[in-house]
Amino acid sequence: MPQKKQYLQESLDKAIGAVNSNKLSISKAATEYGVPRTTISDHVNGKYDNHLNGPSKMLTDEEETSLINYVKYMAERGFPLTRRMLKAFVISIIEKSGRSTLFNMEKGPSNKWVNKLLNRHPELSEKLPEQQDKARRRMSNVTVVDQYFKLLVDTVDSLGLTNKPNQIFNCDESGFSGKEKSKEKVLTLKGSHSYQQKVLVHGHITVHMCIAADGHVLPSFLIFDGCLPHRSFKDGVPDNWLYGSSESGYMDTELFENWFDKVFIPFCGTRRPVLLIFDNHDSHISIDLIEKAKANNIHIIGLPPHTTHLLQPLDVAIFGPLKEKVNQLSVTLGNLNKCATIGKAKFPALLSLLANSD
Repeated sequence: MPQKKQYLQESLDKAIGAVNSNKLSISKAATEYGVPRTTISDHVNGKYDNHLNGPSKMLTDEEETSLINYVKYMAERGFPLTRRMLKAFVISIIEKSGRSTLFNMEKGPSNKWVNKLLNRHPELSEKLPEQQDKARRRMSNVTVVDQYFKLLVDTVDSLGLTNKPNQIFNCDESGFSGKEKSKEKVLTLKGSHSYQQKVLVHGHITVHMCIAADGHVLPSFLIFDGCLPHRSFKDGVPDNWLYGSSESGYMDTELFENWFDKVFIPFCGTRRPVLLIFDNHDSHISIDLIEKAKANNIHIIGLPPHTTHLLQPLDVAIFGPLKEKVNQLSVTLGNLNKCATIGKAKFPALLSLLANSD
């Protein structure tokens, strides 16, 4: 006969929660709660995911309903969530509740848990993403573009913004490294390769910009890799520009929310409702952002994936010409001093100068 377990389910739950929250190791949790180490290990690694008996054991009925509403809300606005994003939303819900959980708070719930959640809500379905080149061709067809503009027109009409361009905004970001490809041709001997000596930007810097449909430009947001420059880097730039840093120099959800709080909402003032259009990218979306947008009567629309080369006006009309100016400056400086670089501290002033030049 199999040996009957000598511990309570409550003890097992507490042991798993202590391990997943990094409060105790598996061995220490086994000793403290009187549960076999192998049993805790199996549950932590998802071997016995069935003991959760479905999503409702992890989330309350109200939380699960809110989660599904988030998924639907984002999908209807052009922001379909991936599994990774869904798990991040679940982590955020649990963190806000302040209670312990049975899953790893760094990785989120298991795929088994997500499968059960989807089975409980058959109105949701998963689709595999396509390779970018193939996706770009498909997403660039007339149907996809027409669907996006129908969503845009319907949203603008329903919000009463048809004649209020100062309440419609578009934001985008792009990276600068000095390695941008030039569209300018060079003269060389026939049959030989052409090279240009360029000055590179020290590290990767992301520039985030937002413009209203009436032409008003919001303060720029610069994101540095690693950390902010140690020397003074705000000389020669507008006082209202925002700065941040990430390990890679790219945008993430925390930085985007920081921009939303400190730049976008204050710029909107009392004008409402407001429509904000931006790329369908998971670095922009979080539960906190959605809640803040709803609370401030700010409506969001996502561009269809793989269509920024067609539908993102900032990518085409602003960043394209700006990158060409940066490239020309890099080439000019490279011809003068091939060992020079554009330091992080110098880049903001150069960007401001080039953005305002003809």
